[in-house]
Amino acid sequence: MSDAEKNNGNAKQEKHIDRRSFIKAAGAGAFAGFAAKKAHASVYKSILPSTVLGANEKILTGHIGTGGMGRANLGFVLQRDDIQPIALCDIFTRNLERGAQMVSQKFPEFSKHKDFRELLENKDIDAVVIATSDHWHCLCTLHAADAGKDIYCEKPLCTTIAEGHAMVDAVKRNNIVFQGGNMQRSGKHFQEAVQLVWDKYIGDVARVETWSHDNNNLDGIGMGETDLAKYEAPDYGIDWEFHQGWVEHRPFNTNRWIYNFRWFLEYSGGKITDWGAHLIDIALWGMGEQKQPRRISAQGGKYLIKDNRTTPDTLEVAWEFEDYLLTFSNRVWNPQLLEGTQSDHGIVFYGTKGLLRVDRGGYEVIPFPNNGGCEAKKVTGGQLNELHWQNFVDCLKSREKPISNIDVLHNTTRVCHMGTCAYVAGARFASGAAFKDGQLPDEAPASGGSMLEWDDATQKFVGGAPEAVEIANQWAYREYKNGWSLKAPYRTA
Repeated sequence: MSDAEKNNGNAKQEKHIDRRSFIKAAGAGAFAGFAAKKAHASVYKSILPSTVLGANEKILTGHIGTGGMGRANLGFVLQRDDIQPIALCDIFTRNLERGAQMVSQKFPEFSKHKDFRELLENKDIDAVVIATSDHWHCLCTLHAADAGKDIYCEKPLCTTIAEGHAMVDAVKRNNIVFQGGNMQRSGKHFQEAVQLVWDKYIGDVARVETWSHDNNNLDGIGMGETDLAKYEAPDYGIDWEFHQGWVEHRPFNTNRWIYNFRWFLEYSGGKITDWGAHLIDIALWGMGEQKQPRRISAQGGKYLIKDNRTTPDTLEVAWEFEDYLLTFSNRVWNPQLLEGTQSDHGIVFYGTKGLLRVDRGGYEVIPFPNNGGCEAKKVTGGQLNELHWQNFVDCLKSREKPISNIDVLHNTTRVCHMGTCAYVAGARFASGAAFKDGQLPDEAPASGGSMLEWDDATQKFVGGAPEAVEIANQWAYREYKNGWSLKAPYRTA
């Protein structure tokens, strides 16, 4: 890992020259006052750098992806008086119109687009909000960073470790303020819980457990619809080939689109990069983000669910760090814990004086009498998204690093992808098919898993069964297809 990637402080983003500095340096108070009070916004932005904001100026946003999470972000934006959406983009006409309906209730003027590159041509946009399927996060971020737009991007950061490195480089090279969608970091009770770990309130911690379980029926997400003509019609307006983008193109299926894309390995990593990116994020924060795993093991499979997903329905992943063990567990088909309760997600830090369990509902410390013990604590959870957006807005104006900056989200997503790579590296297919040339067959692994070693210096897997190491590295650094590239101008055909 480079020193730049390891730097996770609150250093300011050196974003050329900010508007306030421009005015101050010019020494023209009368001119500045005239510009601030009289000039039209487009004129003002043409005079001063486009990405730095005055204290009272509205932040103008472009929204790439107006599906479920995209509209949720629109809702948080529209609650505020200091942000104005001026452009929306989605390749699914229905979602685009749903987003437009939300915005039009407060702002009558905005543009609508089907191609995010067209949206980014709008020089008035200060920041973009990226809420696409996971495999588009990278290209949208690379284009937006090169266009000088600050970025709010949903988690996980990317679909491959290679993408993560490219995104870190683009954000830093262009001095972009980047906030990841790991909003739990802004929750006061999560911050208090992490501080307790740092303060050794529960003693020394050598074990952290995370889990996310579901209560799906055995038919899962079903087999999806395959009538492409229906969904290409104007009422839906899907561009299937564009949606698939740089990955291996597959026949149309509605499950590979909208929400369910995350259960297909080409586009995402399943639950480990979905909820895991929230849970593992807090675990890494508490235990020290400068640490990298030494060994990773994964085991699981698609044992019970009868649908067309390619991610496992049962998964156990363990990361061995120098001084602690981190695990992630997912069952799609039964959320019950040993004591019989249903808890769909959680994080537990096990210390020598007690344990600390934290989730979105709050945190609880349960003392352990040995080693001096500690006092019990129980705190209820509170706001997450509203505080996370406030942090982003504050950083847009101050140029400070947000709480979930590019280094943070890259590190968390990389650890999640290590687990997926370890699973894929041992994939076994019922048909007898095999991983070949960096690609999985169009079939769900019946099971998977391997044990691998990670080299922080090279950012590669280096230890384990030779074939598993090769497959894991190919999956982590798989090449872009279909004319797309990680190097500018990002499209070669």
